[in-house]
This record gives sequence, structure tokens and C-alpha cells, in this order.
Amino acid sequence: MKKIAKLSLVAAMAVAGLTNVNAASLEEAIKGVSVSGQFQFRAEEKNTTDTYTDVEIEIGVKVPVTENVTAVFKIDNANDDVDGSVAKGVVSIEDYYFSYNNGDLTVNAGQLNTPTRMTYATQGDGIVALYNLGSVTLGASTFMNTNIEASGAQLNTVMAAGTAGPISLSAQYADVADFASAFNVKADTKAGPVSMSLEYTEKDLDANNTENSTLKASASAKVGIVSGSLAFAKTGKDGAGAIQGASDAASEMALWQLGTATAGLNDTEFIKVNASVAITNSVSLSAGYMDADTQKETIGSISYKMAKNLSGVVIYSEHDTGAADTVDRVRVQAKYSF
Repeated sequence: MKKIAKLSLVAAMAVAGLTNVNAASLEEAIKGVSVSGQFQFRAEEKNTTDTYTDVEIEIGVKVPVTENVTAVFKIDNANDDVDGSVAKGVVSIEDYYFSYNNGDLTVNAGQLNTPTRMTYATQGDGIVALYNLGSVTLGASTFMNTNIEASGAQLNTVMAAGTAGPISLSAQYADVADFASAFNVKADTKAGPVSMSLEYTEKDLDANNTENSTLKASASAKVGIVSGSLAFAKTGKDGAGAIQGASDAASEMALWQLGTATAGLNDTEFIKVNASVAITNSVSLSAGYMDADTQKETIGSISYKMAKNLSGVVIYSEHDTGAADTVDRVRVQAKYSF
């Protein structure tokens, strides 16, 4: 995040909503405005036949409105080349909301990401409120509509997070109207160089009586230039606990191609191992393995940090689906952030 030294007239008008701008009002409009974002390029291939590129640009803008109110915008572009054809990416305003902050109280209202660990990349029009009581933070949200499962689905959540001695605890309940309800509990602690986590998520679908859940336990540590982690997960009789059902949800566990929300892996135990080593300040190597009964995945990567905010990575993965040929996937990525 860094302060803007100057903005173009068009950008200032778009951000501040000005219709008549002179030198004095333009200087006032950009005062305190901050911008952050990223530019990312990816080239990917599966089994040497399925290939695509993706150029992504994200820009976040925060504009102070009053002493307590900030207007927040996130400008994003859609994947420009997912189907192999070359086309210009469609630019859209992904988030736009007001953020009110007064001491321990924060309230966000507008279009923003849904605040749950049980979903991934879901958004809606709503209000999110957080209140810090010192060792405990309470939160609630209501979304009039979201893009969860059925378009327009309403979402309501409540949450609490705090500490008890060396343990950090959090709990959340979420209800998606006419679709599902779910709850998530999580505990984290640290002993020396070792960090440990335990998490449980359970989902109740409104349409039927199923057992959807995900239990996760993990431990990780870093010693010198070497870091590693070991994780275990188990899904319920009818599948994973995430509301959106994607392994990318924070409540789930995944390597890259294989995860707890992978279709067909109900009542399954998962073991995941990761290790990485920093060869130099710029170069690091990592490897990972996940075993999920009938399916397995092995992954390796090499990353290079060219500058503080510019990095590149090459990733290769083999996914043994157990019922078909191995799925080989490779990605080359460059990312610049500001």
C-alpha cells in the first residue's frame, strides 16, 4: 500500500465522483487516497493438450470521505484467454463499499466478499460489523443477495474470536436461505518453532439430511532455511463441510489439484506433507504430497524473487485420480504487486 502522488483527471473523477474539477478540488480529492494492487501473468498446461494463459490486474483504492468513513473500491479484470482465444479482459468493479471505523467498531456496507471460512470467492450486497472487546472480537453480517450456489441467495452470519492463554479460538455460524447452514470452529497455538491448528466444519443442506463435514489438524515449523508442515483431514459420509463445496475455501484442505472437496472423496482420510528450503534470499524450492485413499498428488515448485515486489514461480503437479490416467499440470507465473 502506498500513497498516490498524483492521479489522472479521469481517475480522480471516477474515484471521487466529481463532475466539475479544478486544480484546487483535484488536489483535495486525492488527499489521503491510497492504492494497492497486483499484475499477474500465468501460462498453464494440463496433459500437454489443455493449455491457457491468464493475465490478471487488480487495483484497490481507498478514499477517505470523513474522519470515520472510507470508500473502498476494487477494480478487477476477468480472465482474458481461458478458452484459447485471444480477447481483451473485461474490467469490472469487484468490490465497492463504505467502511466506518470508530474505535473498536468497524462496519462495512456495500458489495464485498462474504466473511466466512466456509466459502471461496463469493460476494454479495450486505453489511458486515465487527466489535473488538479486547481479548474477544464479535462479528455479524447480513447479505440481501450473494452469488453462493443459487444466484440471489441471502446470507446471515455471526462469529466470535478471541484468545485463552496461548490458544487462539474462533467460531462462526452461517445460514444461506433455502440452501444450507454451516458452523466452523478453529483453535490455533504455538509452542516454540511449532505452530498447530485444529478445525472442524459441518454443513446441513436444507434439501436433504446429509453428513457433510471436514475435520482438519496440522502442525508446521521453520528452522533456519527449512520449513515444513504435516496435516490430516477427514470428510464426512456425504462429503466436505464447506458451503460452496470448493477445496479453496479456508475451511478445507488442498494441495493443488486434489483436496477435501474433490468430487467423490466422501468419508475419506487425507494426509498432506509440505517442505520448502530457501536456497538463497531469492531462490526457494518446495515439494508436497497428498494421499487421499484412492487418489494421490505430488507437487514441486521453484520460485525466484527478482525484486521486493516482483516474483516468478514454476509449478509441476501429478494427480493420480485412481480411475483414469494421471493428470499432469504445469504452471509458469510472474507477479508484480504494489
